[in-house]
Amino acid sequence: MIKLNGKDFLAEVEAEMAGYEELGEDSIKRWLDNFNAYVGKKSKDKRIDYKGNDLIVKLDDESELFNIVDCYYAAVVNEDLENYFKDWSL
Repeated sequence: MIKLNGKDFLAEVEAEMAGYEELGEDSIKRWLDNFNAYVGKKSKDKRIDYKGNDLIVKLDDESELFNIVDCYYAAVVNEDLENYFKDWSL
């Protein structure tokens, strides 16, 4: 299991997304905004924890991070962002 603080997790996701030409700054910002909204309302998610005020994201392995980015990329390319965010979870 990998535990990343919130800033590191978001930096990793953003760096991976930046590798896709189709995921411009607006697309990346949209994902980040939706993630922050998710964390705000789904604080009981088993993959999200807090140590004091610090957000901790737990992943089974690094491939889950890549899967998050790949699924988002597919949603952008297929113009299906509404469905992507509708049922999104870690």
